[in-house]
Amino acid sequence: METRIFSILCENEPGVMMRVSRSFTRRQINIDSITVGVEPSGLARMIFMFKADDHLAELMRRIIARMTPIVDVEVLDPKRSIVREVALLKTRRLSEKIMWETLNRIEKVGGRVLEVKDNALVAEIYGDHERIEEILKELGPNILREVARSGQVLISRE
Repeated sequence: METRIFSILCENEPGVMMRVSRSFTRRQINIDSITVGVEPSGLARMIFMFKADDHLAELMRRIIARMTPIVDVEVLDPKRSIVREVALLKTRRLSEKIMWETLNRIEKVGGRVLEVKDNALVAEIYGDHERIEEILKELGPNILREVARSGQVLISRE
């Protein structure tokens, strides 16, 4: 099973994302990430990331392409795309020493500290999914109190 990415262009109507995601549920496919945005044309673009073999991925592409409000289904190769994810981190109250170490770790990976209050930090980090996972694992539950993550956003290089 490989990671598959569908970029789905559709009419911006209520219920479209639910109908598309339901088609995954019916086939017992877990969706790893969903991101939706509105294009300048007024159409919506949904990015679905999931794991499937070649046969199942092609079946899903055909099923989704036949849906009424769908304009186009593009299968994207993660290796030929620029992929980003954003995470907002809130730490627990930290000692002065650990707070400065955490601040340095976040800035070292290119993150930004957005707020410092009562020896707790709120920070923003971005990058590919693996990088975000690595940073979160490194900081761990003893430092992090809360994490909010975007879905993975990508655009083809072609």
